[in-house]
Amino acid sequence: MIVFKLCTVDDYIPDYFCDECGKAEMGRVRGVVFFHKSLKEQLTEQNLTAITWWEKQLSAKTIIVIPSVRGTFDGGAPISVTGFGDQAEKITGKTFTVVINDVNHTQNYKFYEGLENNYFKNYYFGFITESELRVGTDVITGFSAVDAVAEDVTSNVLWVSTISWIQEKPHSIVPIYELNDEVRNIFINCIDEVIPSEVTENS
Repeated sequence: MIVFKLCTVDDYIPDYFCDECGKAEMGRVRGVVFFHKSLKEQLTEQNLTAITWWEKQLSAKTIIVIPSVRGTFDGGAPISVTGFGDQAEKITGKTFTVVINDVNHTQNYKFYEGLENNYFKNYYFGFITESELRVGTDVITGFSAVDAVAEDVTSNVLWVSTISWIQEKPHSIVPIYELNDEVRNIFINCIDEVIPSEVTENS
């Protein structure tokens, strides 16, 4: 018997879930977050679904949330290289791109300028849809922001940002986490201040 080496973690495919009564996920990138790269090992399901963890990071300014945006996610563009043997080409990973529109304009030019000046390389990117939180597994590799002005006097001047990052196999899908109501509130409301839950519970 000959055992061949495979370029995969293992040959196990998780079960497929089908729920005829299930509710479909609704679209639009509705809020985004930048996680400082020092949090890499903390970007786990346990933390990302715990409001106390979010409160701690917001207080420490290790995460930046931009709430109530309008945007799109391309789902990932395959990165291919020339293959060998019988394989014409080989997919090594994907480049992911998110485009967001932010209506909070005037006071944020320094923020977007800072991100453009290579500070984006210090962050992982995440975003929410209706009930899902997605977080990239690698740091941002590209960021640009423009604030074009239309001729229409009733139009909004927006920051339109393009964020991209690369994930290599076997992590070629952006992880999806459940978005509970407490965490979702962070992405739909402007934060005035952060009061840890422990303080409010003991007061």
